[in-house]
Amino acid sequence: MPDAAGWSPLGRYSEGMAKVTIRDVAAAAGVSAATVSRALTQPGRVTLETAERIRRIADEMGYRARKVDVDPMQAALVGEIAALVPDLRYPIFADYLHGVQTQCDGRGYALAVSVTSDRGDVERELINRCLKRADGLILIASRVPDTVIRKAAQTKPVVVVNRLARGVQSVVVDDRPSVEAAVMKLKRLGHTSITYVPGSDSSWQNGLRWQALLTVCQREGIRLRRVERAYDSDYAFDTANVDRFLDKPTTAIVAYNDGVAVDFVRELAARGVQVPRDVSVIGFDATMEGRLNHPQLATITVDRQKVGEVAAAKLIERILHVGGPSVAPEVLHSRFEPGESLGPA
Repeated sequence: MPDAAGWSPLGRYSEGMAKVTIRDVAAAAGVSAATVSRALTQPGRVTLETAERIRRIADEMGYRARKVDVDPMQAALVGEIAALVPDLRYPIFADYLHGVQTQCDGRGYALAVSVTSDRGDVERELINRCLKRADGLILIASRVPDTVIRKAAQTKPVVVVNRLARGVQSVVVDDRPSVEAAVMKLKRLGHTSITYVPGSDSSWQNGLRWQALLTVCQREGIRLRRVERAYDSDYAFDTANVDRFLDKPTTAIVAYNDGVAVDFVRELAARGVQVPRDVSVIGFDATMEGRLNHPQLATITVDRQKVGEVAAAKLIERILHVGGPSVAPEVLHSRFEPGESLGPA
């Protein structure tokens, strides 16, 4: 027989008693009504354990979903994540997105991708548009100020990749150990001087790679210089940089990425300077372009698909309000891959 509260010995509300509501299930499960609604209508948007537990409790209580039980928060979610990248012509961004897509597929989310053309004004406008239609936003190699990112994160969940913004969840790559390994390899080969060829001035990683190089070179007594950025405002390779390098050559070059390194190697060859006979060259990103280059490029790389997967997983956690409030950065580590572009000084 049911007790005074309407419960039977089996834990169900007895027939003839008040119908079980979504709030009753939420109270029994110790979660919000919104979480119950997600678990019963879109289980991919909560953890598997939570969905199974809520479904079991709802079944034991005899709950049957009704239209009046639709939660306003659930109705507002559209099941789409937006990702912004600077440029799809450089292959690393497709790798990041592949990882994001893998997570989205597994959790029932659609992925919308927009390209900022490496311009902060374009990115700012795209952020505003995406915030109106997506449940959350992933910013990969963002070029906008921290204030813009923080403002966006006040509206919808945001995760930034290869960038830090105070108070916002981030996924970053620590290149410092790999940069140290690369410099020590050059030192063992007898190199005493390095030129850094930078990328975009607005790139957060550009500054980190320079600082990592500077720290190791100062410690090891290796002379380090820096030329102008590799590409002009129209994204054309600045061949004058090669001439500036040849005016004050060093025994090795470290470029911001493989694309910069390959362009530099090509322009050096056009001037009769051979790699690695005359100068050693190291890039970043381990792209196919670098692997197919002759000589094959030494490089520093990370599992970019893994970075994308982690970023999407962290974003979905924030959309579903699971995983706690911490926004401590998720840190992955790169690795140094020696190649044929290294030789003795």
